[in-house]
Amino acid sequence: MKKRDYIFYGVIVAFVVLFLTSAIIFKVFQIEVLPSQFYGALIGVFITAIVTAFLLRGQTEGDEKRERNIKVFEKKQEIYHAFLDKFQKIIQNGEITISAQGKNANDNNVDDLKDLLFQLGYIQMHTSENNTNEVFEKVSKIIQHMNDFNSDGADKQKSLPQFYASLSEELFGIVSIFKNDLYGTEKNTIPKNKIEHLLRECDLFIDNEEFDKYELQEYFWNELQKQLKIKGYEFKLIDFKQDVSKFYAKARGRHRWYGINFPVYTTQSNEIIHFKIEIGNDYYYGFPRPKFKNENSELVQIIQQSSNNFRPTDWWYAHKYSDRYRLDFWNFPKTEAFERLKNPRKREQLIIEVAKEIDEYIKKFIEVAKQKNL
Repeated sequence: MKKRDYIFYGVIVAFVVLFLTSAIIFKVFQIEVLPSQFYGALIGVFITAIVTAFLLRGQTEGDEKRERNIKVFEKKQEIYHAFLDKFQKIIQNGEITISAQGKNANDNNVDDLKDLLFQLGYIQMHTSENNTNEVFEKVSKIIQHMNDFNSDGADKQKSLPQFYASLSEELFGIVSIFKNDLYGTEKNTIPKNKIEHLLRECDLFIDNEEFDKYELQEYFWNELQKQLKIKGYEFKLIDFKQDVSKFYAKARGRHRWYGINFPVYTTQSNEIIHFKIEIGNDYYYGFPRPKFKNENSELVQIIQQSSNNFRPTDWWYAHKYSDRYRLDFWNFPKTEAFERLKNPRKREQLIIEVAKEIDEYIKKFIEVAKQKNL
């Protein structure tokens, strides 16, 4: 033992002796109880040391667990983001590529399926079995939607809104699963019908030159009947499906001159005046004669007071084409009205405006007819 060690221990002993001597001299401790008090102090020190050791051990284990959870959380984030990045590339390509095997294989072959399977394996390693099954199911549905869309052929443009809505619904569902696993939030997703509605509201659809002329004309008649009913006109609803089919059946001698007919006024002589919307190529409207060349010059004059554009014919007291909303269902000119009719987001408002125009002319006629005591 070195000399400085002796000095160190000597100083400690001297302080202990000084402490005990001072305690006795100044009667801090009685000499009779000094051993028991000294022993009690040692026990207190021992207990304190044990408690401190347990606290330090618990704190160390807590720090280790927290550090481990942080690393797991960061790894989950990395894996989930990597999966979404890979899946994004697959969706953008529109298909899952599988590399050729054997002699047809080459170094440039990309195998999306293998990459995707490994990504799903990483997900399975870091989340629950239930979450894994849900992700697998949604991935399968997205792949099926892609396959169905690719097989649509010429109908792809028409199915775009439904495709993107279905794709978004499943993708948002996967993100919701990951979000719940990482942050403990409630699983939720946006329903497909709401997504499709939002896409149409934002006008996010492909306008295509190829449109269904049957569907457009049927929509025109069905929605127009609905809007006229809302305005209070009484008539029996008509299914125009067969008329529309005959309309496009052949170029010559085709089926025309069908439409909506309803009463709007009763004269002093109890004659019921009807209003009719009819189609040749474009639609037109007015007041039909009950019989061919049935004369009523007073009625014609009253009708023309509501608009000079009303013109009499052998079958009509007077009729006219729309002022603003021209819809030639035979030639399909590129008019503003037709562009709105082809747009699923704008077509309903178009028909509302058509019905409003018709309603205004009917009301003007009724007002003048009452003034003239027709």
